[in-house]
Amino acid sequence: MYAGLLIKESLSDERILDFVEIKNVDIWVTNNKPRYWTAISFVSNCMEFPEKLSKALREDSQMQWYVDLKMDNTKYIVLKDLVLKYEIGNCIEKERVIKNCIELGMPMEQLDWSEEDK
Repeated sequence: MYAGLLIKESLSDERILDFVEIKNVDIWVTNNKPRYWTAISFVSNCMEFPEKLSKALREDSQMQWYVDLKMDNTKYIVLKDLVLKYEIGNCIEKERVIKNCIELGMPMEQLDWSEEDK
């Protein structure tokens, strides 16, 4: 089962929410646009969820939206039309994913995703 957190405002196709069980919803005040983000903690049993999610994320010239999720001992970083992953504990794979994220324009302060169970 996948578990993660996504920002509803990052979605171009909200039908992806049909594939999740929502565990918690929070509203975050940000310094970005939009000013308020809807943070959804979720789980999903859909085996193709990372690929489906990558198609549902918004294209945005101002921000590189992503969702991080975990299944068993694998961490997934899902971006628009791209799924990156690594085995938790494998520092070489994690560094490769971080390097890819930086090359795609993600700020360093957003590369601190949790590897713990939520």
